[in-house]
Amino acid sequence: MAKKKNKNNWVLPLALFLTAFCVWLLVWFLSAPDHRYLIRGIDVSAHTGKIDWEKVKNQNVSFAFVKASEGATLPDKAFKKNFEGAKKVGIPVSAYHFFNFNRDGDRQANNFLRRIKLHELDLPPVVDVEEWGNKIRRPRKAIIADLKAFVAIVERAAGRKVIIYTNEDTYKFYIKDHFPANDIWICSFDHKPEIGRPWTFWQYSHTGKLKGVHGKVDFNVFHGNTLEWQRYLIR
Repeated sequence: MAKKKNKNNWVLPLALFLTAFCVWLLVWFLSAPDHRYLIRGIDVSAHTGKIDWEKVKNQNVSFAFVKASEGATLPDKAFKKNFEGAKKVGIPVSAYHFFNFNRDGDRQANNFLRRIKLHELDLPPVVDVEEWGNKIRRPRKAIIADLKAFVAIVERAAGRKVIIYTNEDTYKFYIKDHFPANDIWICSFDHKPEIGRPWTFWQYSHTGKLKGVHGKVDFNVFHGNTLEWQRYLIR
């Protein structure tokens, strides 16, 4: 009898382990951004590579942000193809500009506006503000002043507020006390973003994969339900 009892000693620990693992798996699944938030989208640039937008549309992609320009003179070589591709298959789409910390804000705004047709944007225009990819050679005040100039020019031309894309550190240093009325598109990979105010979009991955896309894709979610998304599009 003693031998039989020892033989089954592993049953209870195994059952406990499997139960704990299943609970962890369920919590992980429910807490993943694309399960917590129903409206999922992507952002792309020339670096993303070739995109089959018809295939992308069928993978629960509700919006797309496409890079149009960078700094005072640079265009994104794939902008026209990507923008028209998303538009053609009916994905709500907008354009973004990568803001250079060492270039004049007025010239950057003009570069952006030259590349896009504002009336074709389904979502507000976007400025990408981040220290990554920027060599900072100017004082913080000068950078903020140029960013304000960029935003003012684009908003005047578009007739609506610009969305500001940033990460938590850059938000605190350049955005927080200066752009209270602009929607925030926040980047955070390790945790749900906490910036002391509501965010509108959350970029939670740089390494997403989709059928029909050659390279890696940035994954994003909209902070709201389906009805709120429809209202946002109308607005």
